[in-house]
Amino acid sequence: MPPANARPTSVLIGFVLFGIGLLFLLVTVLPYFFGSANRPLWLNLGSLLAPIGLAVAVAGAVRTGRAEQRDASRRAE
Repeated sequence: MPPANARPTSVLIGFVLFGIGLLFLLVTVLPYFFGSANRPLWLNLGSLLAPIGLAVAVAGAVRTGRAEQRDASRRAE
């Protein structure tokens, strides 16, 4: 059994994707406050990494939690 503070790989990948997506989001949104209007498409598409990363992290956490619950219930029987 892994240590209690160990995170599964999918959660770490989700956090990284979420962070990169937030950086893209900042780079996309901040210029609007300074009068720039048209941003390249690749910046807008890069912003989609934030919700994708969030979904990957949540799915990994749920899957890990269910596996731990399953193991705990088997040991309790």
